[in-house]
Amino acid sequence: KYQSYAESLKEVHLPSAFDLTKFDHDIADNESHFYVSLQQWKQLNLSSAFIQFAHRADPLSLSMPLLLHNWREIVRLWEAAIDAADDEALRALLE
Repeated sequence: KYQSYAESLKEVHLPSAFDLTKFDHDIADNESHFYVSLQQWKQLNLSSAFIQFAHRADPLSLSMPLLLHNWREIVRLWEAAIDAADDEALRALLE
């Protein structure tokens, strides 16, 4: 069976955390892509502005009903985090 070079490399190397997108895995019915992505970025980004945003937004977005109920507060927190963000935090905050 013929495999391209990229396909053969995927079999050899472990996937990088950066290769995962928020749609690459299944999520539970009551979870949201926002929450899953937030959890991934909490592992990858340690900038203070992002960590503060994640710490405050995490309990507000544990499930899809909570996210929908608290979306205004999460947007307010996000806007404040964008204003205080450095270059490191912006990548995570803008995704």
